[in-house]
Amino acid sequence: MPVRQGNGHSEGGSAEERILAAATAEFAANGFHGARTQAIADAAGVNKAMLHYYFRSKENLYSRVIAAAFKRILTRVSMTWIERGPIGQRVEKVVDAYMDSYEENPALLKIVLREVVDDGNRLKRAIAGLRKEYPLNVRAPGHLLKEAGQEFGLSQTETLHFLVNLIGMCLVSFVSPIIIESLLDFDVSDMKGFLRDRRKAIKSMVSGSLESMKTKKGRRGKV
Repeated sequence: MPVRQGNGHSEGGSAEERILAAATAEFAANGFHGARTQAIADAAGVNKAMLHYYFRSKENLYSRVIAAAFKRILTRVSMTWIERGPIGQRVEKVVDAYMDSYEENPALLKIVLREVVDDGNRLKRAIAGLRKEYPLNVRAPGHLLKEAGQEFGLSQTETLHFLVNLIGMCLVSFVSPIIIESLLDFDVSDMKGFLRDRRKAIKSMVSGSLESMKTKKGRRGKV
């Protein structure tokens, strides 16, 4: 998306793209209730009438921001997983897919964290709406979970917790530096270096976890 965000204005792209980019920044900075549609319109270089023409309401715009971001992530992860290759190698690529997605869109993390602090209902509705929008070449999350479990040789519950751990470790990589610096007096000024090391650590841990679960399952099968 040819959008630039520097001084608060979004340039390039269609009006709809500019509005989505400006809205992402505004919602991330001020939350749903604090965000102003006039500020979004100004940053996108449009008037409020055009904003409402495309998105009808502030809540619909908010849902579209979340849905668009998660759709990009799920598409990237799905396309990564269905590539041919050893399971371990594909799992590592999935880690990269999540880490790349969060690095490219840090505003999404702020929006999600704000939603968690609230009741999260708007987030649930936005993500639920994605079920109707999966491209034909993209696996739906439920199908991906079942498919991964079959390849891992794990139950659906085991696979779910494995994926939650993987996603959680990627997410916490972006919020933990504040705690690490304050609590452990650890210098994380080199964020790129920290995230690079986190990728390696996450890949090592998920690979070890996967092998451990498969080994335990093999032992149970022999009993």
